[in-house]
Amino acid sequence: MGNILDIIRNVKDVTKTGGAIGNLTEAAKNAKGLNIKQIIDDAIEKIGHANILIAGKTGVGKSTLINAVFKGNLAETGVGYSVTQHMKEYSKSGEPVHIFDTKGFELGNYKEVVKELKGEIERRKNSGDASTHIHLAWFCISNDGKRLEHAESEFIEELSKEVPVVVVLTKTVDTNMEFYNIVKNECRAATNVIRVLAQAYETPIGTIPPFGLEELIDHTYEIVPDVAKAALAAAQKVNDKITKRAVDKVIATAATAAAAIGATPVPFSDAVLLAPVQIGMIASISKVMKIDTDKTFITTLVSSAAGVLGATMTGRAVARGLIKLIPEAGTIVGGTISAVTASIVTSGMGYAYYNAVKLVMASGQDLSAQNLADAFREQLKKTKLK
Repeated sequence: MGNILDIIRNVKDVTKTGGAIGNLTEAAKNAKGLNIKQIIDDAIEKIGHANILIAGKTGVGKSTLINAVFKGNLAETGVGYSVTQHMKEYSKSGEPVHIFDTKGFELGNYKEVVKELKGEIERRKNSGDASTHIHLAWFCISNDGKRLEHAESEFIEELSKEVPVVVVLTKTVDTNMEFYNIVKNECRAATNVIRVLAQAYETPIGTIPPFGLEELIDHTYEIVPDVAKAALAAAQKVNDKITKRAVDKVIATAATAAAAIGATPVPFSDAVLLAPVQIGMIASISKVMKIDTDKTFITTLVSSAAGVLGATMTGRAVARGLIKLIPEAGTIVGGTISAVTASIVTSGMGYAYYNAVKLVMASGQDLSAQNLADAFREQLKKTKLK
């Protein structure tokens, strides 16, 4: 992040002019207060978004599937605009997923549609911006029709030459696997064939609950590129295991960054260098766990938990407040932050916050900054630096 680089440059300037490496207090004092909003914005921006192309004939339940998997009723409330004659992009502010819906896929013009889609996918690949790529495709076939058209299997084969394609058998309300086996055999180019029921289905003898959505997201997470994994985890609402995996990655990345800073070495009292990493980590975890964050949220979260911060949210104050949350931090104040210590402290904070969010969610309380701060403080009291 830019804030870290600015502070490190200040540190280097001090050492070049004769300042001792063990006395960087003045450099930290002269460093500007942290721009909390910018740190949050940077962290959220780095999550990016997942771009999923969804194809299939009219009436197979594409919109129902999208709304069942992703939060925000994207297919109903998202803003859409035409990308090409046969492709429309849907997105919604604050939601880290873009859906590219194909239009006009029918037996008579599928070759025209796939040619156009392949051209757009290739154009995006060549743009040099991975955030604009189509990351994968879901091809939907209605299971209740029990019919696979040659046009569909050929479309899947052609599209799979450009992006990974998952075949989704929608409207699955029976246990008969015959049609699934036919599709599996005919659509070998697909990465998987997954049976789903996106919404509960009423029958004369009872209700069939939704199923297959967790498996669909699990497989999708495996095959999307790394650049889209956190965004997919943040956008979906059906698979907690994927959320946890994304959180693990956020914390591991922050811990690695903290270790690099700790290798300077830096006096523990000047742990302001770690604050941008740790605040960004909290913001990223919040996004992955579907919690809206802003400067006020982060300020309240940290200050309430620490009980030591004032109204001015300077980097040094944040660092001191965060440090005091770790019970054993006092044993190393006055020493230097080693790479291992910086990594452990940051990782401990990350998992304490994750556990706090889970506890508040399970309790049914509002996910307010105050409730999370209280839970965060209690979790940090249990954190042990080993």
